[in-house]
Amino acid sequence: MSLNKPIWKLRDWIDENKLYWNYLSENPNAIDLLEKNQKKIDWCRLSVNPNAIHLLEQNQEIIIWKYLTTNPSIFELDYEAMKRNNQATYKELIKEVMKPSRVFKNPDYDYIEELFGD
Repeated sequence: MSLNKPIWKLRDWIDENKLYWNYLSENPNAIDLLEKNQKKIDWCRLSVNPNAIHLLEQNQEIIIWKYLTTNPSIFELDYEAMKRNNQATYKELIKEVMKPSRVFKNPDYDYIEELFGD
């Protein structure tokens, strides 16, 4: 979880009692408000909200699975697979960058220019 998570609040001029909670349940910026008012959540619409994945995980018995399939947050990055897939590139890059001819050159030499050109 990021420590820099944005905190969204309802604008002062908006009356919370006039909101349509079924549509609000789809709004990715409404998560803090929805967490505080879970009895008003439309779980069908919340199922498509990408920022609601933690609420959905905590309430799996009321998820609308048909709609959840359209939620991009049901997928997470597979860092181990990414690491495995990039091992060959990583090794090649290290061999190229750490060549003795590069490491022991003049300290004023532009290594970036040599590696990547203009």
